[in-house]
Formats: sequence, C-alpha cells, structure tokens
Amino acid sequence: MHVLVVYDTVYGSTGQIAGWIAERLNGFADVAAIVSRFSENPNLEDYDAVIIGSPIYRNDRILESIKNFVTENKEALAKKKVGIFVVALDTGGAYYFGRLTGGLEYLKEFAGLFVNPPVYGKVLGGEQIPTRLSAEDRESLLNFYRRVMGSYEIPYRYNMDKPKVWEYATRFYRHANR
Repeated sequence: MHVLVVYDTVYGSTGQIAGWIAERLNGFADVAAIVSRFSENPNLEDYDAVIIGSPIYRNDRILESIKNFVTENKEALAKKKVGIFVVALDTGGAYYFGRLTGGLEYLKEFAGLFVNPPVYGKVLGGEQIPTRLSAEDRESLLNFYRRVMGSYEIPYRYNMDKPKVWEYATRFYRHANR
C-alpha cells in the first residue's frame, strides 16, 4: 500500500507529527509512506491511501490551505482510503459558554469536507512555543489567557506524544485494510 501523508503547518508541530505517522506506517512490510506538504502538489493518483493533517488554528479551525486542498482534490480523494488528523493543545474538549469546544469537535468540520467519510481521524497533541509566535498570534493568545485563565503570560506547552501518534498510524493502517 502506498500512503501519502500530506499536511500544512504554521509553527512546525504538524509536520513533525506527519513524519512520525509515516515512520510508523513504513514499519509495516506492505506499506511505503511518504510525507509531503500540501504546497508540493503531490499527485494523489500515485497513492492507495492519503492521510491529511492540519493544525487547529485561529477560531478553532483547520487551515484554509487544507480545506482548499481537500476541495480541489475531492474526486481523487473519493477513490482513496483517507485518514485525517488535527494537531491541537486541547485534545480532550470542554463545554464552554453553551457550546462544545476542542477535542473531537475539531474533527467534525474537517470530516464533513469529504465525499466519503474518512476511515479514521484523531486529535493529536501539539506544542506552543511563545517565543515563536507572530505578533498577531501572541496578542490573540494573550487575550485568550487573560479572559479564560486570568493569566497575563502565554505558557510554553508541550502535548506531543509519539506513542499516541504511532497508535493513530496503526489504527489507520488497520481500518484502511478492511
């Protein structure tokens, strides 16, 4: 099985996770997996399966670049086994002022972009490095931390977990081979 792991990233975590997914998939004897950023315009016809990843970014959404990639390749993706993943700090979710946020809520809109539902999807942990943030992202996060946490600092947060990423890849492999 030839698998493409395609992604976009803002600060790098999603790319690292895409690499971990391919690393695990390549551990199966019948799999050849490669990683490609969406902007490299990979030829989907060369693959039996495609895994697509995006960070959760402003307004708790996947990146527009990934939405556009899925939309532009809708017909080709309908013929493939597809997996999706999002990278976020909030992998568990919460009920906040009348609505569910975080966790699996992040996957709903993403999964709805496809003609055929993805065979597997998961929310995977990310990383927040305050010193790497753009001025706009820093201001947005400061507002969030002030409002929700009562804090005037953006903390460093690391929620990446390679064993969980490998578990995701293994489960995708099993579902894609059914």
